[in-house]
Amino acid sequence: MVRTHTFRLGKYSIQQLDAKLDGFCDLPDASDTLYMMIQAGGNLNALHTAIHEAMHAEGLPKRYLDGERDLTAEVARFLWRLGWRRAE
Repeated sequence: MVRTHTFRLGKYSIQQLDAKLDGFCDLPDASDTLYMMIQAGGNLNALHTAIHEAMHAEGLPKRYLDGERDLTAEVARFLWRLGWRRAE
């Protein structure tokens, strides 16, 4: 499992959730440590959450991610149909 990853907005500590919260991504501020939380598991929703939070970390504006039509859900569904799955 990846523990850290550097995106455009900084280096993130990656943690997996087993909760009802889909995901979370810090935005840079005064703190040195940035956190991203994604869903555990290998289902379509976990893939969608990982893509969604990664796009936040890349600095994509919220209007593209949290609007009426979540573009990351479309990308996740496309990748899932192509056969992408989490490697254990």
